[in-house]
Amino acid sequence: MKLLLKTALYLSLASLPIAIFGVLMLNWFIHKSTLHEIDELLISHFKVVQKRLNEFPPSQFNLLTIDDNPHLAIIPASINIQPYLMDSTEIDLRENHKTAIRVLKGSVVTPQHNFLVTLKQPYEEFEEIAAKLSVGVGLCFLGLLLLMLFLNFMVYRQLWKPFNGIIDKLRVYQINKQSETFFQPEATEEFNLLSQTLQLMIERIGKQFRLQKQFTENASHEIQTPIAVISLELETLLQSENLPEKEILHIQKSTEALQKISQLNKSLLLLTKIENNQFSEAVAVDMSVLVKGLLDTYQAFAEHREIVIKKEIQDNQYLWINPYLAEILVGNLLKNAIRYNQKQGEINCILHQNLLIIRNKGEALPFPVEQLFHRFVKHPNHPEATGLGLAIVHQIAEYYDLKLFYQFNEAENEHIFEVKW
Repeated sequence: MKLLLKTALYLSLASLPIAIFGVLMLNWFIHKSTLHEIDELLISHFKVVQKRLNEFPPSQFNLLTIDDNPHLAIIPASINIQPYLMDSTEIDLRENHKTAIRVLKGSVVTPQHNFLVTLKQPYEEFEEIAAKLSVGVGLCFLGLLLLMLFLNFMVYRQLWKPFNGIIDKLRVYQINKQSETFFQPEATEEFNLLSQTLQLMIERIGKQFRLQKQFTENASHEIQTPIAVISLELETLLQSENLPEKEILHIQKSTEALQKISQLNKSLLLLTKIENNQFSEAVAVDMSVLVKGLLDTYQAFAEHREIVIKKEIQDNQYLWINPYLAEILVGNLLKNAIRYNQKQGEINCILHQNLLIIRNKGEALPFPVEQLFHRFVKHPNHPEATGLGLAIVHQIAEYYDLKLFYQFNEAENEHIFEVKW
């Protein structure tokens, strides 16, 4: 989730309970204020009734009014009731239902009689007004909140625009295609500091990358040169006359060791180049043509080991990849399937619907499956291997976000490799 949306969400979640609590508090405050005003009105009215009862003789004062409010009743002179307030209900004749009222009762003593005065004031309509007012205020608050969130979103988007620009530049940044000035100065001090820091960091990384790349290439070249010289010298020695058989055996072992060192050097150099993103050029490679060509190339190798190759290749299966790495990926899987196959075994190569499957017969792994794609992990029965073939396959698959799977079918005694894109 983006920072702007997360900020808006947090503000909404924080404001919602505040809005609900505010509406409830406003409704409670209006209710209490309404009751307070009604109570003051009833007390004031009670004082007026008390004054009139004392000013006019009872014979001239009509005890009943049209709405019976106030209600006067003559009670014994010995009863003295201090005015008090309470809530009650009565039938609303207009709508024919019970309505809430506020009642004040108290006794008024005159020279002639002792009166019980009952005053009442309906307040349900005031409660309805208070509820509508609270809802209206709540809706206004939510409207203002939405407006504030929208304004904040617009303001924050403008403020964070330089940051998004920096992210976009980092997203397309390639260390092997670095420009002199990657980040431009920004008006905001914090973003300008971030740009300067990233610019310095990229320059340092670029310098280290170029130095490492140069060292790797030079080291590989320097290692290959003496290996080639030694190999040539050993071949010359093998052509010498009257060379003892024991010496010939030593020379052959040395030649094999040199070949292994040469292959190891090439594999490590390839892994380093992949990690350093030196194979950025990618095209749509027809994997159907590539797999068929490699199967033909390794056909003689397989026949030498009495291995039968079966294939199901669907045409026009394209993969966006560097052609050289695509050949390494498929070639290493095929060489692995031939080298670790059982004698007179078979290989099934299937390519369809952007999925490459290579199956080969063979014994179960002598090490945990988790170590299969690790570097320098090799079968103890094949010490001549470098232990880097499948590590290179894994590195290429990871580099191009390919899905690489392995499983061993114990029932069929079969290794299964899958590459999906």
